[in-house]
Amino acid sequence: MNAMSRRHPGAVSLYVGCVLLPVIWGMNPVTAGIALASGVTLLLLLEPSAGRKSLLFYLPAALLCGIVNPLFNHHGKTALFFLNGNPVTREAILYGLVMGMMIAAVMIWFRCFSAMMDTDRLLTLTALLSPRLSVVVSMTLRAIPMLRRQAEKTREAQKGLGLIREENGLDRVQGALRVFDGLVTWGLENGIVTADSMAARGYGSGKRTRYRLYPWKKADTRTALFSLGILILTAASALAGWTRYIWYPEMISPGLTVRSAGTYLCYAALSWTASWIEIADRIRWKRLRREIPEKPDPGRGTEEHGWKC
Repeated sequence: MNAMSRRHPGAVSLYVGCVLLPVIWGMNPVTAGIALASGVTLLLLLEPSAGRKSLLFYLPAALLCGIVNPLFNHHGKTALFFLNGNPVTREAILYGLVMGMMIAAVMIWFRCFSAMMDTDRLLTLTALLSPRLSVVVSMTLRAIPMLRRQAEKTREAQKGLGLIREENGLDRVQGALRVFDGLVTWGLENGIVTADSMAARGYGSGKRTRYRLYPWKKADTRTALFSLGILILTAASALAGWTRYIWYPEMISPGLTVRSAGTYLCYAALSWTASWIEIADRIRWKRLRREIPEKPDPGRGTEEHGWKC
């Protein structure tokens, strides 16, 4: 369990939302870069091995947006060269790179959000909005790994029976369709069994109860107020034009001023808050581990003197 997982689900969701909203609506390269860098740091802290593998997909996808966007978007005043009679502009390339950074940052932060929020916390959060939505989310989260495991079992069973061959591409497609057919049938039957089980257990007949309760603590209040304060500050800076970029027909940068630099520093502090909390929690845990004295081994002295117990 990481440090942010011990916070209230509402505080964690509000924090992630306040980090991502300026990136999604602002199209600012500075905030997108800060969100991307802080998201990469947090992902490597939460999931070191799986995070490295995910970055091999997220970062090239961001670079691909910068390459593909000027091929379809020909807006912009500064034409660098012409490709098949269409201008490739500087504004389109820079806009595509910023958009790729934004998409990569959003995907990485959602990956971090899934690491900080388990199924029970998501159910607690969605139950406040709609109990039926909570049931749909829980069943979806449960069905995805079940379908994946069942697909692997079905494929292995049909390969053992000789029904699936992989000699060429057509055989692979036929085998995949056969597995998909069996998986759909199994999913429909499992849905009927689940519905009968829920009806037998009295679902919907009374007030819904929760398995776990998450109290709202002072740390959650500080996190929520800090997140909302930075979000209001970044929104006010964008509305005032201090951090607002204009991309078309010509890219106009607001420049680095005292107000914009202060806004970026505050947003960076918000983005790296989760990483700082995680690092501080690990340092505290290692310090406590060092302070706890080791228990003596009762059999160690007897082994040194050759005694038998």
